[in-house]
Amino acid sequence: MNKRYLGDVRDLFKYDLIQRILEGIKSLQGFTFIPMLTEYDPESRGGNERDFNKAKEDGRPGTKNEKLIESLKSYKDIEGDKRNFTEIKKHFQSCGFEVLIYKERGNKYFTNNKRMRDEYFENIPRGLLHKSLVLVDPDIGLQIENSIEKHLLYSEVKYLYDHMDEDSLLMIYQHFPQARRIHKKYLPAGRSKELEKEIGDLPLYISDKEIFFLFLTKSGGLKRQLERIADRYKRDYPNRIRLPSDKS
Repeated sequence: MNKRYLGDVRDLFKYDLIQRILEGIKSLQGFTFIPMLTEYDPESRGGNERDFNKAKEDGRPGTKNEKLIESLKSYKDIEGDKRNFTEIKKHFQSCGFEVLIYKERGNKYFTNNKRMRDEYFENIPRGLLHKSLVLVDPDIGLQIENSIEKHLLYSEVKYLYDHMDEDSLLMIYQHFPQARRIHKKYLPAGRSKELEKEIGDLPLYISDKEIFFLFLTKSGGLKRQLERIADRYKRDYPNRIRLPSDKS
């Protein structure tokens, strides 16, 4: 994740979906946020759309959540490198949900140094992986052939999956690839199959054609609840949301 994009329409989708899940699965006690904050880059391209009125016209996911929109609008008037991702905690607390942010104080930029990466994930307190929706938020998504600090490695997903309890959901942020010729393995269904090979569990994904989220859980009951929530979410945003059950 990068401060440049905080509060944009992709954040709207992300946080609205998290709120829907917390509202729909009462056994989840809260939302654990594991950021992978990368150094601010004012020259990076893509994303950063903040016209919420246009987003409503386009049927973008999250645009029915007026309270969340108001929370995200505040980012627009803050210089990019001064934006604080922990502010989203206030929104969820106002809705009655507990939010735990890993390394909330003194969070440093994530790097591709192996030792740093290992220590970052290995030092996550077990309590953050208990009865929680656990969001891991890399800048781009899952690893590729030449991964950098903007990617989440399969080994890191495996570590989190192995250490979370059976009452938790692991949620991973993922961009669609930008290249015109896209290998199928980088699309939602392909990513799901790759993750299944690495983890041993087929994730559910929820996509809006620009980004998608992959969900892993050890509980069949929790996965069925999530599938029902995803179906309802698609009914609210039929022109944008795509699920594994969609053929197109």
